[in-house]
Amino acid sequence: MKQNIHYIIIFLLCTFYASAQEQSILTLEVAPYLVPCEDSDPEEMCLQLLSTNGEDLFIITTDAIEGFIAESGFEYTLEVQVLPKLKEDDLTRYQLQKVISKIWVPQYAVDAPELKGSFKVVGINGLPLNPNQTELIINANNSVMRGSTECNNYHLFFKQFGYSLVFSKILTTDLFCASRRPLQDEYFIVFNRVHHFEFKGDVLKLYDFNDTLVLEANLLR
Repeated sequence: MKQNIHYIIIFLLCTFYASAQEQSILTLEVAPYLVPCEDSDPEEMCLQLLSTNGEDLFIITTDAIEGFIAESGFEYTLEVQVLPKLKEDDLTRYQLQKVISKIWVPQYAVDAPELKGSFKVVGINGLPLNPNQTELIINANNSVMRGSTECNNYHLFFKQFGYSLVFSKILTTDLFCASRRPLQDEYFIVFNRVHHFEFKGDVLKLYDFNDTLVLEANLLR
């Protein structure tokens, strides 16, 4: 009988411990940007979080999740365990259990280069293009892209947010060039699809929302 009671106590303790462990597991969304910390040095930046369990936005220090280092421009979904507090007034700390998802949000990337320079377009929509046919000049000072298709001149305004790009309606001259018209029309439509860019070395690549390459150009030195 005493042995049975002993087993029952052990079972209840294990059940209680497992239940406590389960209750301390949270799923957190980590925003792709940092925000000023509350009640501290205004230059100190913190993580902004939102619990997918429906809790309100709150912020924590960048080292509050043990085993986790956020990369700029990425939105994370994390499974974390709430660590016990040593003192009642201690800040809540977490232990990373696993990274559920990591999604690049290009407009919040802080390491994006300033987009500028003169380029020769070498491909659109995955197809090669004669580099002598189309030029692209990017002026960061007045946020203008302009160029020529060997038939018509064009220009449009743009806004850069990290690696993300937003374009105005394209403006062009209206010369009719039968041999160039299909390619020219396809080229102009490309700017309606651009979502973000990559600029490595002398190669500029523009992508749509689905990360499909829509334009490639080489920087002129």
